[in-house]
Amino acid sequence: MFDKLKSFKIYFILISAVTLLSFYGSYNFETNASNPDIQLVDTFILYGHPTANNGGSAGWAIFFDLIAGPNNIIVTRMATANNGAANVPFSVEVLTRSGTALGGPVGSGPGSSYDGWTVLDTVPAFQGGTSSGISLVFDLPPISVPAGDTVGVAVRFYSVGPRYYGTGTPPYSVFSDTNITLITGEVRSAPFTPSGSFFTSRALTGEIHYIIDNATGVGGINTEIPNGYRLSQNYPNPFNPVTKIRYELPQNGYVKLTVFDILGKEIEKLVNEQQSSGIYEVTFNAAKLPSGVYLYRLETESFSDVKRMMLIK
Repeated sequence: MFDKLKSFKIYFILISAVTLLSFYGSYNFETNASNPDIQLVDTFILYGHPTANNGGSAGWAIFFDLIAGPNNIIVTRMATANNGAANVPFSVEVLTRSGTALGGPVGSGPGSSYDGWTVLDTVPAFQGGTSSGISLVFDLPPISVPAGDTVGVAVRFYSVGPRYYGTGTPPYSVFSDTNITLITGEVRSAPFTPSGSFFTSRALTGEIHYIIDNATGVGGINTEIPNGYRLSQNYPNPFNPVTKIRYELPQNGYVKLTVFDILGKEIEKLVNEQQSSGIYEVTFNAAKLPSGVYLYRLETESFSDVKRMMLIK
């Protein structure tokens, strides 16, 4: 038993030695809103208005709605126009609410108070090389939008002010693809205060990035009996924060599927049960974990395999 554990830890050390080189040599990563070809694997991008013709001050917020289509959606990143100088860092506070973030009078509308809102986090962003332009793509605290539901979002700016498209009170702007609809969206000079003035309707200039979260839990996806055991590469990979792991069982037996950190410490047991032969898919949610490389291992009585995956937040 000791020899088996020792061999397993040696295997982890070997995996660690080549992980960073293999990942950074094999994948493109999102880095810049001006280059949409650089993106996470299996990440979709929905673009808002392409230009800005108006703007506000630091402390202002822009409000918009996200409406999911037939699938659960997780919005992971965004870019937005602002009046920051070139190469200047800033931050945004991200808040969500169930239902619309738009409309209503100044004194009682969704933007008039924190009632009904959840503060997700304040996250760093970066303006990049263009003054008063669109920021670099930055990470969001994951925003889950259940299939068919509406989630209201507020993004409040610090150090810089938002820029947006629209003057006066034109209709809301709507941008959509087959998976998600973005409706945008008022800007308030003093958000979450009853006396704060606001303007309608000012369209978000920028983009949102999202992934589709179709599956939950562990599910058999095919009753066909495979020819042999197989542990597939997770997808999407890299991921943030949800990914799926598929494996194949040619015969009935006890199955364990476990996630470890790069040092071999167990993070979570995804499967630990008797299963029939077939093809299975498991969803792994790493929302509470930091960015980094993780390993997952499939074990049966006669088979064992380990693969690595990368979480980028």
